[in-house]
Amino acid sequence: MKKKIIVLIVAALLVGGGCFVAYKKGLFRGGSKSVDNSAEVYVMTLDEIMGANSSYSSDVFMGVVEGQETSSVTKSTERELDTIFVSEGDTVEKGTPLFSYKIDNLEAENVQYGFDIEGYNLSIQECNDDIAKKQKELDKITGDTDEDKDKKEALANEIAGLNTDIKIAQNSIDQTNAKIEENNRKINNSVVKSSVSGVVTKIADDTNPYTTDGSFITILGASEMRIKGQINEQNVWAINVDEPVTLRSRVDASQTWTGTITKIDTESKQENTDSMYSYGGSSENSSTKYPFYVTLDDSEGLMMGQHVYIELGKTDAPEMDFSDGTYIYDYYISYEEDGTPFLWVEDGNRLAKQTIELGDYYEEQMVYAVSGIDKDTKIAYPMDDYKEGMKTVSGQEVQP
Repeated sequence: MKKKIIVLIVAALLVGGGCFVAYKKGLFRGGSKSVDNSAEVYVMTLDEIMGANSSYSSDVFMGVVEGQETSSVTKSTERELDTIFVSEGDTVEKGTPLFSYKIDNLEAENVQYGFDIEGYNLSIQECNDDIAKKQKELDKITGDTDEDKDKKEALANEIAGLNTDIKIAQNSIDQTNAKIEENNRKINNSVVKSSVSGVVTKIADDTNPYTTDGSFITILGASEMRIKGQINEQNVWAINVDEPVTLRSRVDASQTWTGTITKIDTESKQENTDSMYSYGGSSENSSTKYPFYVTLDDSEGLMMGQHVYIELGKTDAPEMDFSDGTYIYDYYISYEEDGTPFLWVEDGNRLAKQTIELGDYYEEQMVYAVSGIDKDTKIAYPMDDYKEGMKTVSGQEVQP
């Protein structure tokens, strides 16, 4: 029997990769209570998702092409945002403008600072004029009487005070010039540019002011590509660092690349507990998943965000057939607040919820036996922004 591929993929792999397109328009622009008629949600038949007339093996995993470098751009909390020049999913080059700050207030401050400096200079001039006058008066006193001495001392003190005032004014001018220079620096750098070439994967907005690391814009660098896969704790033993793998295109099975597993990140674990929704309460449905990374021998022909299969060497793991229309990957399943499982499906070219019943769970394959759907049911990968009534469009895979 022709060997089929298990698609081990979770939401973090699709969404975190940044290039899986859930909407044709309005990607991740949540917050609106009305249905966005311009948004189109991509759907695939269950037959396409699970793979008709094929079997599944646990030695093949789903991977996504990502950049080796991630750039996080922060936004100053002391400055007011003016314009955002990019959108999530945009490809940018090094030096591409990302966003800008408003500069009107800085320019207005500089004008006021200019007036302040003029005032300080006038004060200095007046002090110098007074010093000259008092110095002349002091020079005229030639006597040595007590009265003359008192006058000399008084004039000398006044001159010293005026010199102090001049120094204070000069210091104020220096400080004001420093403020002008700082404002000019901010004005000259009011447009923030990308330091890397890559894909914009996240932009904070009013509903999500900052990303988890405090950055405003996140860019997945494209200078070097690698493959990110994900594996659960039951079969993490099956892969090893320095193990060679084959990467195969999801679209063209004859197109392959080679690489080596260079990291299994057991520190960045993701807990996944399905028992609360299984109605059986079995702890066997709880698992921890770990990302692993493949360094490519050659990335020619690959694109950022492209999905590929990561094929390991042949194992003794049993092959299983999930293509009869009664199985679905667990990451396609959403849950109502009361725990009722459902899928986002197409109903008359519109997005709708389809309640399903869950059966047995296959841990290694991350697959549920389900009822309530069939091979022809068109299903969307779940996103938080989905609302019933959105337009749907069929698409097997969206390339960046």
